[in-house]
Amino acid sequence: MFFLLNFIPTYSSETLSNIEDDSTEIKLTPVDDIFKSSEYGIPIKLEARIDIPLELNLEQALNFAIAQNLDIELTKYQTDINKWKYWENLSHYLPNYSLGGSDQRFDGTFLVGGIFPIMTQTSNANAFMRFDYPFFQGGMGFFNTLAANKILKSSKENLSASMKDILLLVTKAYNQLLKEQAQLDVLAKSYEEAKSVYELNQSLEKQGAGTKFDVLQSEAQLAEQEQLFIAQQINFREAAISLSRLLNLEQGTHIKPKQDDLTVRELFNLDKPIGEIIKISFDNRSEIKKAQLEYKAQKNYISAAYSGFLPNANLYGQYGGTGRVFFHRTKTVGVTPDAILLDDNGNPAVQMVNRGRDFNQSPYLYQTNDISSVSNVVKGAGKPYAASIDDSLMVSRFIGVQVGWNLGEGLGLTTISKINQARNQAKLYSTNVDKLKQQVEQEVRSSYLRAQTTEKLLGVAEKRVNAATEALRLAKIRLENGVGINTELLNAQKQYSGALSSKVNAIVDYNNAQANLLHSLGLISVESLTKSNQ
Repeated sequence: MFFLLNFIPTYSSETLSNIEDDSTEIKLTPVDDIFKSSEYGIPIKLEARIDIPLELNLEQALNFAIAQNLDIELTKYQTDINKWKYWENLSHYLPNYSLGGSDQRFDGTFLVGGIFPIMTQTSNANAFMRFDYPFFQGGMGFFNTLAANKILKSSKENLSASMKDILLLVTKAYNQLLKEQAQLDVLAKSYEEAKSVYELNQSLEKQGAGTKFDVLQSEAQLAEQEQLFIAQQINFREAAISLSRLLNLEQGTHIKPKQDDLTVRELFNLDKPIGEIIKISFDNRSEIKKAQLEYKAQKNYISAAYSGFLPNANLYGQYGGTGRVFFHRTKTVGVTPDAILLDDNGNPAVQMVNRGRDFNQSPYLYQTNDISSVSNVVKGAGKPYAASIDDSLMVSRFIGVQVGWNLGEGLGLTTISKINQARNQAKLYSTNVDKLKQQVEQEVRSSYLRAQTTEKLLGVAEKRVNAATEALRLAKIRLENGVGINTELLNAQKQYSGALSSKVNAIVDYNNAQANLLHSLGLISVESLTKSNQ
């Protein structure tokens, strides 16, 4: 069923006497012309650029929202965050590689063992390449990865739910703009009719066929229509601003909805049993799927908490070297070897070492009460010689497995507490799933009843328009033939205007109720909202 507002009849004092039926067809005044003209009462100076309109139909508005809505964009960012958290957990299955190096210069006196002073002037270089592969961590990495995968899937369902919410909001906002535009057209025509009746009564008063009271009555109705029309201009712009915000457009944009969209859209078959409809919602609502995935993730966290009672194992290896310089170098150095000190008879002499920090070499000094160590080797007493040495890095390699088992952190109370925390967290999410199903069922039942009610009201509104149209026609004919009174005509005119507004509201309410039902079932999409009636 399609509703056209261009069947609203308008009559002036010149044409009233020629009226025989209601077949007069008047085209609606474009909304832009209404705002620019002063014929319809005091115009509102709008903040929007009326001369640069943006024409949209419902499908275009929905696609705009999916591409540009900021709430959807924020949800996408959160989904990306969870995606990289999942990859972060997967990375724990890969080895860790590290590279390192150091280069130090030693210059001065150093104590060996805290006793012997040694003077040195040398360099020390160290470089290594190491890998560690913690291939077993009590199962923590495995279960945390499973949980991260569930969280990623739940965030995708959350994105789907966010899109469906925005689709519903945009549909309602677009229908509201469409409704306000239609109501503006209705009030513009009602104002024209009230003005023609006022002019008619003025003419009849001058001819002696009318009274001053009739003129005042029609003037009051004209002022009332002017009030309603002025207020409706604001309603139209506020609806456009709300839609612009949802579409992430400049809020000064003058949006013109497509008038053809003001038609009844049957989006879902209401003849299905309510039990079947509720089952459809449980199978398709993204919020339920999201909550179920979060519950499964929490169950994985319980298993991960048990890892505190299991051992850890790490496979590691290193390739490196130590020397004086990093690069290859061979140099010749003088070497003075140690020698054994002999006495006059050729026997090794005993060396006396004091307890102090000075190293004294006295070949024939015997102080038994001050002997701390005995040696017959004299440092640097041999014959010097030249030697060629390579003081670059000396390569070393090793590989191994390290296993550790922390049998009881905090005597096991810490791990037990984490396990019970995870268990109760899982119970919380399980209860949330049940609560969400109750909420969804309530939404489905309410949407179902609302859709049925608006469908019935649609038929009543159609009857009201037909009756009001005929009453207006007869009231004008009665006044023309002198058997009617002006009050009848004014009442008929008001009833006709109200009937048209009621039908516009009935169409929009029905379409919104259908969209609400699709949303509560989890079936809302651009395709389902814009499909043609079957």
